[in-house]
Amino acid sequence: MDSTMKKLNQNELLDQRIALLTAQHKQELNEIKEQFRLVQESISPSNIIQEGLQGVYETVTNKNHLLPTVLSIVGGYISKKVIVGSSSNPIKKVLGTVLQFVVTNYLTKVSSNETVSDTEEPELNKL
Repeated sequence: MDSTMKKLNQNELLDQRIALLTAQHKQELNEIKEQFRLVQESISPSNIIQEGLQGVYETVTNKNHLLPTVLSIVGGYISKKVIVGSSSNPIKKVLGTVLQFVVTNYLTKVSSNETVSDTEEPELNKL
């Protein structure tokens, strides 16, 4: 009787394990199908065109910030040249580089604040 019980227990365990693996297989198959659908959707012509247009829009938007960025860099460079000149003193060169960095960052911050304030909508309900 004990050997029949062991076989039943082993068969039940085996059946449970088979059911578990079958459920896991179905879940993995559904995940693969979903991934395939996402890949298929991402390479569709309409999606490729949409991503291309978005890239063009981002490029145009970044060009609006190009002039303030260039002016900030030039301003920093000029401030360094004014302070350092043609000096070969290493301390003056380091101070000139630090000044260039500070001026460039300041001008970038000022120009980005002006750009943000230009694009913000004015509040209509101010008293």
